Amino acid sequence: MRKLAKITIFTGVGLLGLILIAVVMISAFVIKRPTTIPELADVKPYKWNKMNLGGNVISSDGSEYFLWNKKGENNNWIIFFSGGGASWDAKSAAHPIKLMNFITGGDTGNYFPGIPFYMLSLLQGMMDTDNPANPFHGWNVVYLPYTTGDFHIGNHNAEYSKEDGTPFTMHYNGSNNVRSSLDWIYANVNNPGKLLIAGESAGGFGSAFWAKEIASHYKDSEIYQYSDSSFLQSDKWPNVVDQEWHADFTKTFGYKAEPDIIGAAFTANGHLLPANAVLLQSYSLFDEVLIHFQNKINDYSGPQNQQNIDAWSQQMRTSVRTLAASLPNYYYYLTDYGLDKEKGTTSHTFATRDTFYQAEQDGIKLLNWLGDAVNHHKRYSVGSKFLEK
Repeated sequence: MRKLAKITIFTGVGLLGLILIAVVMISAFVIKRPTTIPELADVKPYKWNKMNLGGNVISSDGSEYFLWNKKGENNNWIIFFSGGGASWDAKSAAHPIKLMNFITGGDTGNYFPGIPFYMLSLLQGMMDTDNPANPFHGWNVVYLPYTTGDFHIGNHNAEYSKEDGTPFTMHYNGSNNVRSSLDWIYANVNNPGKLLIAGESAGGFGSAFWAKEIASHYKDSEIYQYSDSSFLQSDKWPNVVDQEWHADFTKTFGYKAEPDIIGAAFTANGHLLPANAVLLQSYSLFDEVLIHFQNKINDYSGPQNQQNIDAWSQQMRTSVRTLAASLPNYYYYLTDYGLDKEKGTTSHTFATRDTFYQAEQDGIKLLNWLGDAVNHHKRYSVGSKFLEK
């Protein structure tokens, strides 16, 4: 009976895997592809379009890199930096995110090595600009995919070896990809009324790093910079950004990388961006993905217990508290929405997920907080009670 049960279990898992693979293969043909266009003026609103770029653009695995754009019906723009993990050394670079990892139930991996064919189907939340409930309804969007594991700032072809000794090249090419993307943006986006420079997870770092460069090009626009779910603290960052990614960080961005690298970016943006620029952050209080990655980066291999979870959360809250006390145009949204009481964690990111419409804290929905700040000049922070703990 036990042998039969094992056979049944393994057969069921195998069938499930085959079903998932079949669904993915079918989806590859069913999912609507973006249209490749030569001129932005030629496109219809609310349709994703693929923008081919000139210059030295490439994904970390050597595959094609490009932009996505969705035209709106007004003169407001979102420049959105995608998230998707990180690579900080040879070991992490050797384990990219692969679809098969999800199917087999193993570690999903550390970063996207190329632009997944299914990525557009995952973009919801504030990317649904044709949704009247979205505070950014009618806005234009430029979406920068993230395929280089370097927070969109690297400039190095690193020669690594896998555990079995197989050599491979990791293209930390985020800086070139962003600069070519900005060339396209500057050529096609003229004088936005409002400009939201945003990103989630790793893209939240990227949007904060590149905000000064972008804002300097649009001096007559209302500037907002928003990072969703972007806190990873590590003493390794100063070395990683320059020795692994070759970002030449201080020269490129005008300030030093610090262990709280997102805090350093927001602190610097407080005086590097125009005086009326508004800085915004949102966090899930016990973000399971960020905790997982911070443990990896800091070589912690112990259990993800409540003590470990609380330690990350307290570090994040200390960062937010410091920014709130020092920056006049900084506002935050902290929430324990969706807390899994059994695991003690909350989910990761809001900006491009359905939770953008659902998340609520102290009677205030996240999308209303963000919409009030950007559209109504009504700015406030949410979740201040969490900073008292």
